[in-house]
Amino acid sequence: MTAVTGVLTGCLDESTTDDDPGDSTDDDDDGDEPGTGGETDVDDGSGADGSDGEAASNGDNTVDTDDTDSKDGEGEPTETDRGYEIEPGTTVVFRSLAMSWEGVAPSPIEGAENPNLILQEGESYTITWAENEQGMHNLAIYDDSESAVAGPTELVSEDEPDLSVEFEASSDTVEYVCEPHYGVGMAGDIEVRTE
Repeated sequence: MTAVTGVLTGCLDESTTDDDPGDSTDDDDDGDEPGTGGETDVDDGSGADGSDGEAASNGDNTVDTDDTDSKDGEGEPTETDRGYEIEPGTTVVFRSLAMSWEGVAPSPIEGAENPNLILQEGESYTITWAENEQGMHNLAIYDDSESAVAGPTELVSEDEPDLSVEFEASSDTVEYVCEPHYGVGMAGDIEVRTE
C-alpha cells in the first residue's frame, strides 16, 4: 500500500525527487505519517447514488417486511426485508447456485436470492430443485432446531436434478436449506401465517 501511495504521490507531485515512496513533499501532508497526505477522500458508504441497498420492489405477491420505503420502486429483494406470499398448492421452483438458492417460479420470486416464502398454515406446498449451476447440493425443510421435517432430497451435482420436497406448512416449517451449505447461508426463511 505504501509503494502504491508513493507512486501515485510521485505522479501527482513533481516536487518529490526522493526515491523513498513513503516521503512526500506534498503541502497538504501534515507530516504525522509518511505518505498520508492527500488520503482524506474516504467513502463513507452513505449510498448517495441510491446504491445503499434500501431500494425495494413490491410487485405482485410481495410483502415489504421492513419499514423502509423505496425511492424508485425497483431493486433486488433480499432475505432480510422481503417476503413472497405463495398461493396454496403452488410449486416453488429453485435453481441452486454455488452457495445460495435462486428463485425460478412463480414469477414474483424469479431471480431473487434465498427469497423468504410466506405460506398459509395447514396448506400443502411443493418446492422443486430444478436446476443446478454448480456444486453438490440437496434440499430440505428445517424446523427451528435445524432438523429436517421434509426431505432431504438426494445429494447430487446434476445440472437438472428435478427433485422435490412436498410438505404441509406448519409452525415446524421455518426454512428451506441445502444441508451441506447451510452454514454458509444456502437457506431461505419460511413464514407461516394463519388466516
